[in-house]
Amino acid sequence: MIPKLEKKFTVLSGKLTDILAYMDELPDEKRHQKPEGSWSAVQILRHLQLAENGTVTYLRKKVQAPPESVSSAGFAGKVRSFLLSRALRNYRTKFKAPSVIGEVETSPDYIEVKKAYLKAREELKEILDRFDPQMAGKAYFKHPVAGKINIYQTLVFLEDHLERHIEQIKERSKG
Repeated sequence: MIPKLEKKFTVLSGKLTDILAYMDELPDEKRHQKPEGSWSAVQILRHLQLAENGTVTYLRKKVQAPPESVSSAGFAGKVRSFLLSRALRNYRTKFKAPSVIGEVETSPDYIEVKKAYLKAREELKEILDRFDPQMAGKAYFKHPVAGKINIYQTLVFLEDHLERHIEQIKERSKG
């Protein structure tokens, strides 16, 4: 794996490991408690898992294309990535999950969600292992709102998205 990708992937994976360890320690009722009109901690984790699955599915298909057929993310990709990152770091702003992710069930099974998330993370690693420096600057991912971004920006998105929801998971599981 390209060293810069490996560094970003390691940080991302560490954060997932930490939140799963936190969730492992929670009693099931804390994982499923939720304020009126909001998701529970396990529903938030399911949302994160579905988002990463969607990212992996898109990347798996896109990396099969010859690198010369994939456009560069360029300056516009940097701007889109920056704006997406800023939006995700503003915890007061609520966003509706993009429809491409799908619906989150009312009471997902934590063990199944955890297993699926870890599988998606392993698949992401396998895809990242295929990237070479020429591919890294290309727009291999198309975020449903921000548009085309490169693989580094994709990992920044996944990290920002996870960070945003870690706070919500901890908040929802208190009490």
